[in-house]
Amino acid sequence: MGEKQEWQRIGAWQEFQVLTEQYFRILMSDKRNLMVSLLFPVLAAAIEVGIAGKDMFYTFENTKSGCFVLVSAAIWGGLFNSIQTVVRERDNIKRAYVTGLRFYCYIFSRALLQLALCVIQSFVLTLSFLGVSAVWDHNLPSQGIIFSGVLPEFFVTILLLMYAADMMGLMISCIVRKTETANVLAPYILIVQLIFSGILFKLEDTSKMISYLMISRWGMEGLGSSCNVNHYPLRIERSSKMKPVYEVFPNLDLSSSDSMFDHNSEHLLKVWLILLVFSIVFLVVGDLLLHRVSRDTR
Repeated sequence: MGEKQEWQRIGAWQEFQVLTEQYFRILMSDKRNLMVSLLFPVLAAAIEVGIAGKDMFYTFENTKSGCFVLVSAAIWGGLFNSIQTVVRERDNIKRAYVTGLRFYCYIFSRALLQLALCVIQSFVLTLSFLGVSAVWDHNLPSQGIIFSGVLPEFFVTILLLMYAADMMGLMISCIVRKTETANVLAPYILIVQLIFSGILFKLEDTSKMISYLMISRWGMEGLGSSCNVNHYPLRIERSSKMKPVYEVFPNLDLSSSDSMFDHNSEHLLKVWLILLVFSIVFLVVGDLLLHRVSRDTR
């Protein structure tokens, strides 16, 4: 956006194309951040395979924990991708607005290339499931709920979760005025997401209601559903070679969070739709907040 451009002289579609090309050049020129963005999911996948995946697809607790690691990685990766996108260009945006910049063209150009980046990162994270199965000799679920295989479902859930986090970061980048502020906010946002995911703590009443506003919760529900978390016995059952409790007492509620992982297509489709709605809402709110830049005198 450093190039002088009379945006009033071209149509919206052409402006979107120009802005997309400019942003692509910006991404390619910032090799350090691009390298971190591409290597982070590799590191997260390695942690998943080497540590978190040891008893994944073997016990209830470890399968849930393995999903939690990937949810955490997807949210952090999405936030890191975009939380500085707008704030770093704030001065250029203000100058471009004078020449007729359409804010919606600007933010949608950023959203499009962020989607491409998220696709690559989500693919790498999805491969970690294959790594867990190969390294620890644990079988993946034999089939998916919606697709014939479970891996496409993992990919869709991780992509929708990561992109929702990315759009949340883009929205926050439209609010803050300094890159330092964006950097400080990112870990706190991640902590709040993880606390209210419904995994670390038992949530009740108000805290449970808040959790429904967290993308982390829906990411856990999606991955847990495809993994069929409720199917696996508790760790103590494995270690003592007891008959699984859910076979002895089929009506017993083992955990208040079991309903999060209902293994059916209606539940998984609902999760995907909710994550998609989150992305759209974050993007629309970001576009509205971007108009404040033109009135910013600081």
